[in-house]
Amino acid sequence: MNLDIMPRDSNQRYTVVIVDDERPILTELRILLKRNYDVYTFENPEEVEGFVDNHQVDLIICDELMPEMRGSVLLSRLHRKHPDVCKVVLSGQAEKNDIVRAINEGHIFNFLFKPVNQQQLLNVIEKGIENRMLKLTLERQNIELKNYSENLEKMVQERTAQLVKAHERVKQLDGNKMSFLIYLTNEINSPLDRIQKLAETLLTYFGLAGSNLKPDSRQVVLKEIFAVLLAGRQGALTARSLTVEDLVSPGAAVKADPEYLERVLGAIIDNAISFSDPGGRIIVDAVNHNGKTRISVADTGKGIAAEDLGNIFKAFVLEPEKRRPAGFGLSLPLAAILVNALGGRLWAESPGPGQGSTFYLEL
Repeated sequence: MNLDIMPRDSNQRYTVVIVDDERPILTELRILLKRNYDVYTFENPEEVEGFVDNHQVDLIICDELMPEMRGSVLLSRLHRKHPDVCKVVLSGQAEKNDIVRAINEGHIFNFLFKPVNQQQLLNVIEKGIENRMLKLTLERQNIELKNYSENLEKMVQERTAQLVKAHERVKQLDGNKMSFLIYLTNEINSPLDRIQKLAETLLTYFGLAGSNLKPDSRQVVLKEIFAVLLAGRQGALTARSLTVEDLVSPGAAVKADPEYLERVLGAIIDNAISFSDPGGRIIVDAVNHNGKTRISVADTGKGIAAEDLGNIFKAFVLEPEKRRPAGFGLSLPLAAILVNALGGRLWAESPGPGQGSTFYLEL
């Protein structure tokens, strides 16, 4: 296990190593930094590698021109084993080639000339350690996602065992594990806050897909539920200058779980808002059709290609560019799971790209 990437105690001080063949400089920098950091100094660069191998070091300040070894050579050797350690070069006689060598071979964070301004050095150290902590946080998150991917097959097997009596939900889960792995690969380098949201969304999706859902059905007045959903999205509608035409009759009602129905219709309305061009129109309606209630949400937006009409309800299949901006492509698959639990039917129709689309929910 790499100790460098383990979470750090909030009270733990950062460790700075200083390498320079001039003792007065080591003394001066130690006095400057020891108040805020644990400081270790070395006159001989050949002693540094062993120390870094056995201690958690956050930042190294290294002279470039030393009798025993160039600073860029030392930092290059350290980078191969400790790429996350921040590296700063100090030099009083550096030429252009020295700077290029330090950057290319030593993978340095910053190059400073002697005599260095103390405040400038403190700022560089602060920013360097901040940069290191960010890298370590992202690396930890990547390891967690990698472990999640490696355990995926076992997880899918466990979920599938729970869904033997619910074949349609197995389809929602999508038996193609490779699609899920590709999906995770596309997200693995995302910012930490997005990865956290993705983890929460995946937990919700797999939780619903793997559950024996038992809706609490009752009579729901459609006019009222649409009023609540549209009022909660008024800001998004206004921002895109969208108009909504509500054709639902006041007496229209269906027997359904109110929470499930609200989530399904909310996902459909959000989809219509996201894919509508500014100034567009959204139409909601509900009609009787062969003894059932057919609810529709139509928009005048970007439309859907014929080959994507089925895929929009499948998890981990739709390409990122075809999803809602900043979305994960799981809102409609989640809606499909809930509709299945309600005993209904959910589908979409579209004349094609640029010609709008209509989503239908039949209960």
